[in-house]
Amino acid sequence: MVPSRLVVPRIAATLATIAAVFAQSPPATARVVPYPIDLPESFTSAIANETRTTNGRPGPKHWTNRATYALEIDLDPAAARVAGTASLTYHNRSPAPLDRLVVHVYQDMMKANAQRTRTVVPTEGMEIREVRLDGKPIRAPIAETRMTIQLREPLQPGTQRTVEIDYSYTVPVAGTAPRTGHEQDRVFFLGYWYPQFAVHEDVSGWVADPYRGNGEFYMDWADYDLGITAPQGYLVQATGELVNPDEVLTAKAREALARARTDHEIVHVITKEDHDAGAVTATSESGKLRWHFRATDVRDAAVSVAKTYLWDATHAVVKDKDGPGKDGVAMIHALYEPRSGDWVRAARYVQHTIEFMSARVHPYPWPHMTACEGIIGGGMEYPMMTICGGRQPAGVIAHETIHMWFPMLVGSNEKRYAWQDEGFTSFWTTLCRDDFTGRGNGPRADVLAYAGTVRRGGDEVCMRHADAYGDDDFGFASYGKPAAILHQLRAMLGDETFFAAFRRYVADWAWKHPYPYDFFNSFQDVAGTDLQWYFRTWFFEAWLLDHAIGRVDAGTDATTVVVEDRGRAVHPTVVEATLADGSKQRQTVPVATWWTTKSATLTFPAGATKVEIDPDVASLDCNRRNNVWSAE
Repeated sequence: MVPSRLVVPRIAATLATIAAVFAQSPPATARVVPYPIDLPESFTSAIANETRTTNGRPGPKHWTNRATYALEIDLDPAAARVAGTASLTYHNRSPAPLDRLVVHVYQDMMKANAQRTRTVVPTEGMEIREVRLDGKPIRAPIAETRMTIQLREPLQPGTQRTVEIDYSYTVPVAGTAPRTGHEQDRVFFLGYWYPQFAVHEDVSGWVADPYRGNGEFYMDWADYDLGITAPQGYLVQATGELVNPDEVLTAKAREALARARTDHEIVHVITKEDHDAGAVTATSESGKLRWHFRATDVRDAAVSVAKTYLWDATHAVVKDKDGPGKDGVAMIHALYEPRSGDWVRAARYVQHTIEFMSARVHPYPWPHMTACEGIIGGGMEYPMMTICGGRQPAGVIAHETIHMWFPMLVGSNEKRYAWQDEGFTSFWTTLCRDDFTGRGNGPRADVLAYAGTVRRGGDEVCMRHADAYGDDDFGFASYGKPAAILHQLRAMLGDETFFAAFRRYVADWAWKHPYPYDFFNSFQDVAGTDLQWYFRTWFFEAWLLDHAIGRVDAGTDATTVVVEDRGRAVHPTVVEATLADGSKQRQTVPVATWWTTKSATLTFPAGATKVEIDPDVASLDCNRRNNVWSAE
């Protein structure tokens, strides 16, 4: 491929470095070198338009569009039906007029003839009764989970239009659809439950990929006003803050929530005794309650409705939430059915994760974080809400909670670059769980898990659309591999540089839509060194790293070690020699060495008793059987 005409300085530096190396090296020693990353023309145009930069920061003219949602629904648990009206207002903050609006209709993925990457039990999809634009009924065709509304008068910059949609759908049975469902009439978790605007952004314009299963979020931020009507006795939780607690909660529950805001221990809001007494919610003459929630600056909204849940609450101390040195509070909620194993500690797991990530990455910006049990075997994230299955949920709760940073705060495109949220989240989950348990061996385990998959022939490239993978390949390329890549990058750059780069990336791109190239350029800028070779090798390719000890001569004058590069991926090689007195010495073969040769010779003091490559298990070496030499 030919690089775009607008070439960033780091790419130019890489090209110059490679050219200089090969100019000094005989052709016989040449090897495949990771070539620079080719930027899409749309991305280079964004740089030219000053919405993006070459140093990974948003440009001075960066913008994001926005929406406002008023969603009113009625849930019939016996029929498992949702019916309501969605009022969607689109705010054009871009510099150009828009000739159409694009709306996702996610539930149509469940139709019998829909294309998808998951096995489901089909439903009728989303049943649209009427669509109105600025109050007037219109025709709005739907194709592959996307509704397109053509505008006779373009939506000018700085203006807005409102779409109203009357709709209903059948909530799938738990396990028959991804990320949503119900268990009999006891527990409902509503995800992808309303029509939602697609993203229109500075690089690609309208980005409205069909919802087919693997690919998840790509959404703009919005403000939500939610009205959820359900039978009394059903607890309702949702993205956002409850506006009318006096109308739907018992006095006992309200008092418990007030204590949880100041008590760092777990407070039991709804208990088994409350269920036995029939005192779970307030009551009404109609037998129904309308729960009213409001949320600001979120990418989506989810709803939990259940008549069997227990409810625990506490709060997290959010470091610097209100500014440097001004800590704040986020309420923590955990809802679960009786006899659900370790869910009795769920609120503690959420609390720790919010506090850990706030202190190390970026302050948690929203008023609460809620974890709900059931529905699915793994877990799924929504703003301020997660749904997690299983009786030992600690790791899943941490993972789904960390998604509040990736992609809820840093709004990457999960469909096209799933690793940019799942991989980041998996990396931070390992560090978070190590902090909670005090073990500290998580990064090593992630690196070894990556190597095991590669040895079995399971490598995959990361830079691929989520819906283009099989299930196993998707998990490795989007979760395990990118997490391991980040552990390796941390070891190479050092903690100070690595974490400074991550914090800057998050601060720069909070409430914005970064592309992978923004992430790459951010790390290069903070590190102050060319990392094109690293990101090309590990995110764009499926190349193996295999460093080996070729020969060791532990002579009387010196110990000579020949290190061989037997793979295709390039990476620095750390070599440690253990001397006769038990002391250890390390040397590093720099990455540039491997661009021109397949072997390197190192000299250590005489009498070494052991030589080991990568003793910290920090590199993605796929064959560690050839990494150690011993004199015994």
